[in-house]
Amino acid sequence: MSTHGPHISTSYLDHLLIGLGLGLWLYLFLAIIGPFDGATLSITIRMFLMGGYDLIFCVVYVLCIPVQNWWYARTKKWTWGAEAAFILLFCGTCLPACYRYYITDWVNGDWGFQRFAIEIFLSTLILIVPILIFARWLVARRASQTSAIPRESHTTLQLSGDNKLDVLQLSADQLIALSAANNYVTVYYLEDQQLQKRLLRTTLKKLQNDVPGLVQIHRSHLVNPDHFRAWKDGNTLSLGSLEFPVSKTYKSQLQAQGVFVPK
Repeated sequence: MSTHGPHISTSYLDHLLIGLGLGLWLYLFLAIIGPFDGATLSITIRMFLMGGYDLIFCVVYVLCIPVQNWWYARTKKWTWGAEAAFILLFCGTCLPACYRYYITDWVNGDWGFQRFAIEIFLSTLILIVPILIFARWLVARRASQTSAIPRESHTTLQLSGDNKLDVLQLSADQLIALSAANNYVTVYYLEDQQLQKRLLRTTLKKLQNDVPGLVQIHRSHLVNPDHFRAWKDGNTLSLGSLEFPVSKTYKSQLQAQGVFVPK
């Protein structure tokens, strides 16, 4: 994602909640207020019929999310242009679906497509789109703030090897990554802002239990998300001057959780 672009959440759960909230708000607006040609209907009938629009908006929004995530995975960034294109995709898909429901025997709408699009659908979008943009921003902002497990930056860590004298003490913000090779683990860390590394005879699993704030990106690599800089390509993370491969198994999990999104 561009530094000057909007945040984005790739979590399907986040977007399901947005879709449900958007649909509920639309339902209450149409059923209770009764705008447009629904004003002549009783509130009981409106409460029965307007649920169809609620369902359409929710389902269409959720179905658009795979397109969003596909584009983000391909470009490794999310721009304002991409956000605008997503909103247009959502609105453009909703329009024919809503009109098709409008002319069913249940609703029995008698306005033509053009009049429906201008007087009903466009007017509704003026109320819905700002709420949708705000909800997407709010969810994405929360995802970016919680992508890394919070911890005190000056918490002292003690990493120990099998040898009793093989001990490395450092603060949590110094630790960059752990990489396993055979029976050894290489610890990458900063000391006086200089990259250092230390080899410990131990297993990655043992050190993972000692430092729960790290994120696994490969069976051989654990990284500190606080040092994340960017995606070099679709399968490589940059952490300062270091680069680490990301396996397909862990990549899908990271994308679902919204982890490693550039600030």
